[in-house]
Amino acid sequence: MTEFIGFIGDIKFHPPIMNASGVLCTTEEDLQAVLESRAGACVTKTMTLEPREGNPKPRCFWTQDFSVNSMGIPNKGVEYYVEAARRLKKYQKPMIASMAGLQKEEYFLLSEKLEKSDFHAIEVNLSCPNLEGKEIFAYDFQLAKEVLYQLRKRISKPMGVKLPPYSSRYHIQEIAKILLEVSVDFVSLSNSFPLGTAILSEKEETAILPNGGIGGLGGKAFRPIVLGQILLFQRHFKGQIPIIGVGGIEKGVHLYEHLLAGASLFQIGTALLREGPFLFQKILEEANHIFQQKGLSSYRDKCGKVKAPSPKDQKE
Repeated sequence: MTEFIGFIGDIKFHPPIMNASGVLCTTEEDLQAVLESRAGACVTKTMTLEPREGNPKPRCFWTQDFSVNSMGIPNKGVEYYVEAARRLKKYQKPMIASMAGLQKEEYFLLSEKLEKSDFHAIEVNLSCPNLEGKEIFAYDFQLAKEVLYQLRKRISKPMGVKLPPYSSRYHIQEIAKILLEVSVDFVSLSNSFPLGTAILSEKEETAILPNGGIGGLGGKAFRPIVLGQILLFQRHFKGQIPIIGVGGIEKGVHLYEHLLAGASLFQIGTALLREGPFLFQKILEEANHIFQQKGLSSYRDKCGKVKAPSPKDQKE
């Protein structure tokens, strides 16, 4: 069998596959369902200091090809998840707390509560695209740097960052420099593309209500963008920061694509929303079949090993 164990610092993920924050993670029962599945870890809903109802419904729409959502960070507040983690630690699987502040000071208050909790790692969400009138933190490099430096001083647990997609190589270069300087322990790539929509032609209306029908695009249609993000970031990281690939993984072959691009851990979002926690077992079986076909002793042998095609004569 191919070794399929991932690491963030000293934390072992066996297997290195889990839910993405936002799917099957809002309640303690959701997290329990993930922990009782073949997933190797769970990630909470992005939590804030106080509970939030989120944006008005309809705020999420999905098909076989994509999802669009403008949830507005509905969650039960940090105290709820701290208590849930205390009870869920019995499963002896890593639990990652996803957190976001509506103001930068809230990140610091959240970090104090989570530092003392039973969570094994903290994912700092700098990428929420669905708060009306709010800019995405990770697009303001100076602000992102300031927040991360302050959090690094406060957090001794493994600390990672969830980023939005970037459309400029220069922007990727600049934020990668910051992440290396701060010495984050992992990076999740990536949150949904922030300016998507779905239009229901028969009704002649958008599929979701908030933000004028605009939301984050995820799922299968988003996968090529995520693979590009992973590929570019891993060239800057050079193996120094583990990448969690999150975007469009529905089958084992999609996990393998993320692996080749440079991800060593994997999160499932839209497909999990459609198919439920049994999907972890299906993806694992398919991925292991690929690993065995390739004759791998460890899946890490293929991490970041995607190659350029051979040049060929092009006939006009």
